[in-house]
Amino acid sequence: LARPLKGGGAAGAHGRGRCNEGICECLPPFRGEMCELEDMPRVQQKVKAVIHYITAETERDLVELSRSLSSLWLRYNRRFDYSVVIFHEGLSPAARHRIVVASENRVWFSLLPRFAEVPPEWAKDAEEVAKDFSVGYRAMIRWRSGPCFLEPALASFDYAMTLDTDSYFPAEVDDPFELVHQEGWVAAFPHLGRESASVVVNFMHHFLLYCRLQGLHPRRTGMLQSLIETNYKWYQQCLMLDIEILRLDWFRGETYQDFFRYMDSTGGFWLHRWGNNPVRTFAVGLLLEDSQVRSFVMPYAHQDYCSCGHGAPACRLDKTQGRFFYTCDEVAPGVDPPAIGVGDLAEGLLDLQPWRGTDRQKQRFKISDVRDFVDQQFGD
Repeated sequence: LARPLKGGGAAGAHGRGRCNEGICECLPPFRGEMCELEDMPRVQQKVKAVIHYITAETERDLVELSRSLSSLWLRYNRRFDYSVVIFHEGLSPAARHRIVVASENRVWFSLLPRFAEVPPEWAKDAEEVAKDFSVGYRAMIRWRSGPCFLEPALASFDYAMTLDTDSYFPAEVDDPFELVHQEGWVAAFPHLGRESASVVVNFMHHFLLYCRLQGLHPRRTGMLQSLIETNYKWYQQCLMLDIEILRLDWFRGETYQDFFRYMDSTGGFWLHRWGNNPVRTFAVGLLLEDSQVRSFVMPYAHQDYCSCGHGAPACRLDKTQGRFFYTCDEVAPGVDPPAIGVGDLAEGLLDLQPWRGTDRQKQRFKISDVRDFVDQQFGD
């Protein structure tokens, strides 16, 4: 699993690790006191890909992350052995140990120095408005909106999967990395939803201004036409980024990072709790073509969302395991997991508009479907 590298020397001098705030950590795939060992995958891989999380050291986060890592290994990564990076603000040795022993994934840790440092021009206002969502939470969603793609811990990889600490796989999963790579897509998103209007205040105004500055039509793609009405009304449909599969070169590139820097310059992350969900949604819709992105249907669960995959029966809610814990039918031993379902993001986002009785909605949804949905919301 590990072998000495020729040459030795200090980790930082060879780009194998970095030290911040008195903590030194190796970058994937290196390990060892001087990051002199290379920890190789235990199976042959077709793509250079990484799975990453960000966590704080709270009991809830550690419990959820341990469950997620166990699920990741058992349902998916035992067949591919992709590196797993845990970003953090500081973890004790005990917390690191809990995370490492939670699964057989090859885990690396990466400290985010000065993570929650608010720019001086927004600091006072951010503290005053940070009631429902802390400054630390705002820092996290800002980081995931842009700076995360520039982290040294991801630099050696071509593709990345983002997971939340409370993400998990309720059934065996085929490899989304290989599918994205084979088809030449830039991004795929298994979970679509809607944001609360209270956390996207002024977002659309600044997006439209960016379009004007760049000479881009704000409804230029099918995805944007699904998001924005002709009167520029938006119903807060979003890519939900508790999971995403991305080709990193585009998100590291100037086109995407310029959009992030512009939105960041408005102070919206700190003042209005804008999240990575709307930022990624509108950046992808504006700056990529519809043919470059897809929605995925695959076994995946997060909080009250669950899918058992394309064509599979509905998830089962196991109330003995906590508020939200879903299970799916098991795949028989030796049987490959079902293929990932692929969908049009524009269609998926359009389906998330609230019921307005449009001709399209009447054609796609029966009245009984609407009644059943309402009953579910008010049921046990």
